[in-house]
Order: sequence, then structure tokens, then C-alpha cells
Amino acid sequence: MPLPQRKIVEELLRKPFGPYRDEEVLSAECQSKPGKTLVLNSFELAYNDEIIGLDESEQPLGTGEVDTRQFRFRGILTIHSPVWLSPVGVKQVEAELNLRANTRSMREGERPPSTITLEALFNRKTGYLWRTPVPGDNDEFELGLRLKIQGFKNFPALYMTSKLVPDGLFWHSKDCNRAYEVATMDIHTFQLSENFFWRYRLLALMIKIVGEGRTPLEKRTPEWFVTQYLERFAHPASDEHERLIYDSTDSDIINADEGKTYLPRHPRRIHRRDILGLFAAQSEWFVTDNEVKRKRIFPFKPWNAFRKEVRKARWHAARNNVIWGWPIGRENQPDLESDPDNEEGDDEYDEDDEDTRNVVERNPIIGKTNEIVRRKIDKAKTRRTLPSARRVDESSSSSSSDELDPARVHAYMSDFSRESSSTAPNSSDESVDERLPEFAGLIPRQLSQVPELPGPDNRWWCPVPDCGHMVDLQRLKRDDIKALSATTVFYLMEKKWRSIREDERAKKCFFEMVSKHYEDHFADLGFRFIQTRGRVTIDSIRDKRRGQQSAVIVKEEVT
Repeated sequence: MPLPQRKIVEELLRKPFGPYRDEEVLSAECQSKPGKTLVLNSFELAYNDEIIGLDESEQPLGTGEVDTRQFRFRGILTIHSPVWLSPVGVKQVEAELNLRANTRSMREGERPPSTITLEALFNRKTGYLWRTPVPGDNDEFELGLRLKIQGFKNFPALYMTSKLVPDGLFWHSKDCNRAYEVATMDIHTFQLSENFFWRYRLLALMIKIVGEGRTPLEKRTPEWFVTQYLERFAHPASDEHERLIYDSTDSDIINADEGKTYLPRHPRRIHRRDILGLFAAQSEWFVTDNEVKRKRIFPFKPWNAFRKEVRKARWHAARNNVIWGWPIGRENQPDLESDPDNEEGDDEYDEDDEDTRNVVERNPIIGKTNEIVRRKIDKAKTRRTLPSARRVDESSSSSSSDELDPARVHAYMSDFSRESSSTAPNSSDESVDERLPEFAGLIPRQLSQVPELPGPDNRWWCPVPDCGHMVDLQRLKRDDIKALSATTVFYLMEKKWRSIREDERAKKCFFEMVSKHYEDHFADLGFRFIQTRGRVTIDSIRDKRRGQQSAVIVKEEVT
């Protein structure tokens, strides 16, 4: 049967078909080959139905366990041959194609078209998908059969390390171990993958530096790599007479197409600390990733010592309001209450008293080892008051107003003194409140401060170390709004407010969401909040299992 006019076919094929599962619609013939790889565009990656980055798809650092998580991906694949599709895939695509054709004819008031088949579209003589473009064709739209393909990850993503795609991203699907070259990415997946790309660009640079020299392994320290980059790669000779942004009418331009200049340029000199900060951001990954270890491009001991120095440098920089050496997306402020010098291998608090050991063993904290909890309890006992640099102004916690400031709602406890905790002399919780100063060291310092407002991107990251929770006011999740009223959620979703810093209602909604998240942190520690007479106090969750003595600091783990 004759095919519709080319412009009609262009309209029908303009939007991708699907989404389809790769295991259902693609055949075993659809495979990447040397010099001819399958290309995915608009690549998306998700876990538990939430968009994630490539970083989150890798095995967690320092763990040797088998990663059993299922990561789902989606992308747009252009079909260049009908043999790439399975019989089921041909039927599904033809059904959607003819549905579009019938819908269009009804909209335009035309007669229903004859059935369109993929065999006809790919016919070498009369089909549009095999034909070479001729004058008069729409040059802005490249005619092709594009499908939204989704599947599950098989192997870790490869960036600048694959032989088939040496300068790009290589991805494997579980179905037939099919490999794809990822040409473009969805904006949200890309933003969450920036640290991944920086990491592997840095690794590729290190491999290139090592390959071009003969320096012994034991001398390849971080400082050596920084020196090599500054001397050999930071300012190549070709950049001296080349502009990336230029005006073709500029008198200094030699070649308008290449941006060559008569006069030499003087690029900004890069400081060593800026380059060292890139290595510092990935220091944990360098010494824990097995693939990096197998490449043997640097000695382990100097780089492991560098990793420990980076932890201290981050901590000291943060105390001076400087962000340095953090991976992209993890620029959250470290826990300034704990000195990094005492985090690893300290035996200072190994000798616990019997009371501490009993409390920890009966009430383990989820996500923390008993050894860490014991050290923190002993540290809190020996240091009843925090240093002046870490205290929060006591006057900010006591408010005589009956209406609470949304910025001071229950999740921000600026003081854990007896005066602010006890609400009635005969309260049954009085003994618990009196002991709160002893365990102030267990409560992260960030939970006692008013959170910073989101930046221009309307994103807020939880400052509690190792949390990673994010509130994106432009893309709210179900967990973010579960504590809000329907009218509040509708106001946020309307997005009529421009800036959260100028809109008081949006600001109050933000504080409510953060307060709910902070409550979860306190619940993990075994605490809950009480509001009485316009004031907020904190109380412990009772140990339901024993039913006699309240558990002051920890939450019982259910097995």
C-alpha cells in the first residue's frame, strides 16, 4: 500500500514512540559493534522511581558486598534497521504509529489512511527511512524511527575508560548485555552526575600523566600530579594564540573560523590549591575503588595519608566558612562538634564505665556502631559544656511570644539547658530533662541552628553529615509535602511565588518541611518534641520493650 506524503510521515514520527522495555521490543541483532554503537539520547536513571545520578548507581565506597539494587534507565534510541526489533516490538510500534495516523486524520477531517507498516517505511526503494534526503525535504528534522527504551543496569557505567567509546559514556543493559553510547542526558540526571564526570575526567588525566612519563610509582604523590598538570597541561602552547569566544570582525583575529590571534593571550594562572582541591574531592574514592587500585597509577600509603589530611582540611576550612575539597553535591558543612583528629582509631574513650556499656548494648542506634556511640557518650560526660565558638546564643531560644516564629519551630532547639527543657516541676519527664546536657554531644550541631534558605536553584541540602537529603521546591516529592496541608501544597505547586526569600508564605512552608525532616533525625536518636505554652521542649521516647525506664538517647532497633 502507498505511504502517506513525507510531511505527514514526518509529523507522525516527530515524537518518540513508547516507552517500551528493551527486553520486549529489541531483538538480539540490536547490538553495539566496533565503529557502530547504539546511541541513547535523553538518558535518565532512576532508583525506587526517583531520578538519581550516576554516582548513586555505583557501589558504596569501602564496601565489598554484592550490590543487589535495581537501577532503571530510559533513553531514546533511533532504529536504523527493522531487524533491530523483535516481532512483538514491530507489532507494538506499528499499532502506535497507526493510532497517531488515525488521530491526525480525525483532527484534520480527512479520510482514514491505509495501514502503515514498518516494512514499507524501511523499503529501500519507496520507504522514507532508507531514502537519501532530496531538495525540498525538511532539513530541520532528521527523519527516523525513535523509541523510548527502558531497561535495567547490568554493569557499572564507563566514562572515558571504554575501548568502544574512549571519550564518552558507555552503558550496559541486562537484556542481552546490550551496550549503549550515551550521547545526551536528561538535565536532572546530568546535574546529579556532575561529580561522576569530574571524577573520571580526573582519572583519565592521571592515566595520561603517568603514561607520558617514567616516574617511579612511589613518587606519584598528589603534589606530584598537581605539578605535572600545571607544567604540562594547564597552559598548552596552542592556547597562546587561540580564543574560544571572539568577534570575527576583531582586527586581532587571523582566522575567523578557528579564532587564531596575532597577539599572544595571557590566561589566568591557576593556583596549586585549586588543582589540589580537585584531587581532595575524590580522595576517598581513589583509595577505596577496586578498579582504581588495579590500575596501579599511584602508591596507596601516601594517598591514604592524603585522604586523612583532606578530612582535617575540610573541617578547618568549614570552621572559617570556606568550602574546599568536597565532591560536587556534598558541599554540606561537616560536623564541627567532632574533631577529625579523634575520629579514626582513637583509644581515648575505650575504657567505658559499666553504665555506658549497658545503655549502649540495650539500645543500639541504627546506622552507628556501638564503639562510636560509647565514645560520644563518654565525651559528652567529660565535656558538660560546649566551647564558646560552638554555642548558640541562649537568648535566641527563649521567646515570650505565644506565636512561634516558623524559623524556630520544634526542630530547632538552640539550647538544651534545664530551664528551657522542663515545663512543670511535677512533670514525670523532669529527670530526663536534667540529663539532657550530658547527651548534647549525641545531637548533631546542625539540628540546633535555623537552616539556611535555598539558593537561586530553590534547592536545600540537609546540613547533617552523611544525610544527603534534598528539598527541591521546583520538584517536590511525596515525602517533602506529607506534613503540609492541602492548601499549602497547592500554593507551592502553583509556583506563583518568585523567590522564597521574598515570599513569607513560601518561606514558612519551607521551614515546615525542614522541621519535619529534622524531626526524623531526632526520632532516630530517640527524641520527640513537646510544645507547651508557646515553648518547645524535647523529651525522650519511652522504651516500649521494657516499659519501666525511659531510653534517653537511643531508639531500639526492631529485628
